[in-house]
Amino acid sequence: MSDNTTGTKRPQVLEDATETQIEELERQFEEMDKDAWKVLTDSYGWTADMSQAVWDWFGQSPVSNAEKDNQTTGSGDSLH
Repeated sequence: MSDNTTGTKRPQVLEDATETQIEELERQFEEMDKDAWKVLTDSYGWTADMSQAVWDWFGQSPVSNAEKDNQTTGSGDSLH
């Protein structure tokens, strides 16, 4: 885990999350809406520890971790 871009590994609970669920979580995280986040994660059956681990994971990087997981191709703009 020496990669300081990601900090920690993707929480295991996200392996069972749907793309829609991850998008919902990402939206709540971007809005910093912890109350809505809790409602969502409670509805997914997650424990408070699971919910916090995913919240922390989303907050590790300026680029969304969910976006990095779903789309790992470069845009080619680096030489622009």
